[in-house]
Amino acid sequence: MRTPTSSFFISMSAGAVALLAAGCDPGSVDTGQIDDEIVCMAALTHTGTFAVGTPKPAEISGCWPLGTWTFTTTVGAHDCGSAPQPLAQYQIRVDRDLTSEDPDYSWLYTYVTDPADTTAQVSVTSGGSGLCAGNLVVYSADGKTVWNMHPALNADDTIGGTGEYEVHTASQIPREGSD
Repeated sequence: MRTPTSSFFISMSAGAVALLAAGCDPGSVDTGQIDDEIVCMAALTHTGTFAVGTPKPAEISGCWPLGTWTFTTTVGAHDCGSAPQPLAQYQIRVDRDLTSEDPDYSWLYTYVTDPADTTAQVSVTSGGSGLCAGNLVVYSADGKTVWNMHPALNADDTIGGTGEYEVHTASQIPREGSD
């Protein structure tokens, strides 16, 4: 049994199909996607040390990333014409945001190697292969070369970890407002 509502939707659907069949182009949708190809990749490993900044409070267990992370990067297997050349060392610093209220521990991240680099991304979370898992992403000026580094803070204040190096055909720098 057709109700007036179902008859309306059937009519609307038939009309939409008729418009499309008649050659009505609904237009294209710009997804914002850019064609990209990875033209070179390399595996990275990290070694280094951690200098404690603010000592860990007794009530905190696990990851306490406050301090300076200093590490070197070694290039492993790659499919590039020549091995990528990392910087002599990388440094990130994690400080406590003293404007936040206790016990809301909020962190401030600094890419110490080049604090003026507005595209570098630094973050730290619990876990990974150590107590804390860092993430440092550094882009070339054109955004096509990406150093995606994952330093891991161990219980003995050493840093290990891995990462990836990639060269793309399109910029990888995130656009404002994108996730």
